[in-house]
Amino acid sequence: MLQVQSLHFSYPTQAVFSGWSGTFSAGLTWVQGRNGSGKSTLLKLLAGALPARHGSLKAAGFDLHSTPLDYRRQVFWCGPDAMAFEHLSAPEYWGFMRGLYPRLDEAALRQHLQAFGLEPHLASPLRALSSGTQRKVWISAALAAGTPVRLLDEPFNALDTASLDYLRGVLAAQAQAAEVCWVLISHEDLGEATRWARCLDLSS
Repeated sequence: MLQVQSLHFSYPTQAVFSGWSGTFSAGLTWVQGRNGSGKSTLLKLLAGALPARHGSLKAAGFDLHSTPLDYRRQVFWCGPDAMAFEHLSAPEYWGFMRGLYPRLDEAALRQHLQAFGLEPHLASPLRALSSGTQRKVWISAALAAGTPVRLLDEPFNALDTASLDYLRGVLAAQAQAAEVCWVLISHEDLGEATRWARCLDLSS
């Protein structure tokens, strides 16, 4: 579902990937490695948020270089940093996501926002919400995006205990899914999802 061939990328003072290749299939891949091994950089490259110097990336058959818009519509990325569009409310943000990802699952989105306890915060702009609440808004979109590829970078950061338990349960179910490729970075334990997750160690 996600293929990488001969990936080259470097920062001005550091080479990160030199001819790296890999494939990601349906289910859950847990990306691990020491600090500085390129975990977050890899997910940004897979998302198209960073441009590779050389290499081929394909998601659900669409090539990032030749069909960038089609590629990005196959991939939803939830990064570790603050959300963009912080002037929007959560419903306005999800509405914007619907335009980018027309297969977004409305029923799943309602389920996730209720499970994360987001209903009291729907009228507030994102900038007025705590980092944990913002995180839940973004993760809800990722879980419901309807894309064949979902990229999650440290999704457990800043979540309360109930939300952690819920997200681990969702990931445990998705780790066995046959229709979605999940690529996840986390320093936290995945819970039951660990039983089915494939590990990719960038340190080796």
